Amino acid sequence: MSWRQILRGVRDLYSKLRFRLAPGAKHLRLGKLGEELASNALSAEGYQITDRNLKVDRREIDIVAIDGSALVFIEVKTRSGRSHGKPAEAIDKNRRARMRKAGELYAMYKRLKNVSIRFDVVTVDFADDPKGKVEIIKNAF
Repeated sequence: MSWRQILRGVRDLYSKLRFRLAPGAKHLRLGKLGEELASNALSAEGYQITDRNLKVDRREIDIVAIDGSALVFIEVKTRSGRSHGKPAEAIDKNRRARMRKAGELYAMYKRLKNVSIRFDVVTVDFADDPKGKVEIIKNAF
């Protein structure tokens, strides 16, 4: 078998795999749309967004923003239906603990001292509104 035949086989296999993976999962597209709507709503409310989809020591923070004098870590939850409950119901005790730890690490890495830290949740619900109903919950936990 020549190297050209091998290359052609690899190219054919890659194109088949790429076709299967290209559309992306619906929940990932929905999550990205929810984060975009959340960012727009936060900006309209006066938040200054500093980071999005930030990874801190294997933990992810959806949005980091400044609201007045507070550094705000924001979790965005998006739902398209009710089969998994309302968006805010997905923020369980473990999720809150991971967010708190990520916030602490972020402040430590950035060497921020004497700064007011807050944890907000933004829910984006497409179950009743096809345009998405956005709700900002300040001091969620």
